[in-house]
Amino acid sequence: MGQGLIVIDVQRDFCPGGALAVADGDSIVAGINTLMANADAVILTQDWHPAGHSSFASSHKGAAPFDVINMPYGKQVLWPDHCVQGSTGADFHPELQTDHADLIIRKGYHAAIDSYSAFFENDHATPTGLAGYLRERGISRLTLTGLATDFCVRFSAVD
Repeated sequence: MGQGLIVIDVQRDFCPGGALAVADGDSIVAGINTLMANADAVILTQDWHPAGHSSFASSHKGAAPFDVINMPYGKQVLWPDHCVQGSTGADFHPELQTDHADLIIRKGYHAAIDSYSAFFENDHATPTGLAGYLRERGISRLTLTGLATDFCVRFSAVD
């Protein structure tokens, strides 16, 4: 029975100064680095949207950030453009010790569907592959940490 640590979306765009900043988001980085030393497996998730992603308000004429629309998979909050593939905002926080990661799961890269959870896309049917990885590694206990506890961390914990 291994212990896994899932570090969710500790990226520049979710930290102070980023496009979708969590207040004091960078204050958790040192604690996460400490937790990594005690885990049998460290998994990082990375929001990784293509430009023009369907969850961006800018992709919907007349829409504003934080509006809610209906998508084929259910209700979708529209976000400011954030964590665009290859952008500085999509980078991990510079003080996060990413060299401790065993696996990086990129999510939200399907242009037509958002992904909050580390385990499933928002259709709740398309897996990210994380569950299989954890089973193969014998990881049965998890600690989840990260940013956007009301969305990405919460959805991951529920899944």
